[in-house]
Amino acid sequence: MDKLDEKSFKAASGVNYVYWTAKANGDKQTILLLHGCPDSASLWSDLISSHLLPNGYGIIAPDLIGYGSSDKPEDVSFYSMNSICKDMMSLLEHEHTPKVIVLGHDFGVFLASKMYSFHPDAVIGLITLGSAYVPPSPVPFDFEQIKAMMEQYQGYCSIWYFELFTRDKGYQVIDANLESFFTALHGGGERMKEVCCNQGAFEAWLKDEGNILKSVLPYADRDGFREEWVERLRRDGLRGPMNWYKAIAKGLITEADKEALKNGTHVVARPYLTVLALQDPLAPAVAVHGLATQGLLPEVSIKEVDAGHWSMYEKPKEVGDAVVSWLQEKHKGLIQL
Repeated sequence: MDKLDEKSFKAASGVNYVYWTAKANGDKQTILLLHGCPDSASLWSDLISSHLLPNGYGIIAPDLIGYGSSDKPEDVSFYSMNSICKDMMSLLEHEHTPKVIVLGHDFGVFLASKMYSFHPDAVIGLITLGSAYVPPSPVPFDFEQIKAMMEQYQGYCSIWYFELFTRDKGYQVIDANLESFFTALHGGGERMKEVCCNQGAFEAWLKDEGNILKSVLPYADRDGFREEWVERLRRDGLRGPMNWYKAIAKGLITEADKEALKNGTHVVARPYLTVLALQDPLAPAVAVHGLATQGLLPEVSIKEVDAGHWSMYEKPKEVGDAVVSWLQEKHKGLIQL
């Protein structure tokens, strides 16, 4: 991120954000990059430095609320998608950038989806890595209902980790076991499925000290990656990140979703690229194909990479090339929006 300008600002909500920017060249678009859990803006370092900047694209990459150098309020209401989207709109206004392409990964996909649903005039294009676009829902979060639907359509429930993530003080279990948290997430698709997609498995993995030494994927085994990752979370803690999940579980998004459905912004009427990671158990390809069949993604382009959840680490060139190729292909259409 050393090629970017580091900045900070205070949103109307009172939350202080730290973020990184670069100006776009000529008529190139600006990309708003939204990381997920448990990352920070540094997730995008290679995508930015090796792909987006060399091709002239503008950058706005925040540490999202609860992460990195940005504020980490304890009040869960700050973490509702509606509130965070308003913060992002404040950021775009602060940067005098009224229209952006929004790119998200993990929970950043959820946020990117809501940016379009709630503020479509600001979003000229959408890119999601791993997970597919998440349409608004007319009903509050219901774990049992979602579990049943996932088991029917993909054969297993991929959100069993919610039972720990949404538990009162569940974050303390993770804070106390960061090394095994690391191996749970970065050990590959089969391990992630074992840990995240089975009842009680996540907490059991964290508390087993033998899992600290379990193997991880090559990108996670390179010099300094583990140490930097663990130290960042040791410094920042998991209370903020877990508040994102609690806000969803509490149904803090429902009214805004209903408004989006009424306005018709559940259909992504924008150029949309999704880069599917074929080894990611949390985001099976069946989801995006189902949405496309329902007519919710009329302008979708689908690219597949043979990688797990963190495809931008595992296959950085493939992911970067897919993003830039799509941006170049859609350039004329995007500048007209």
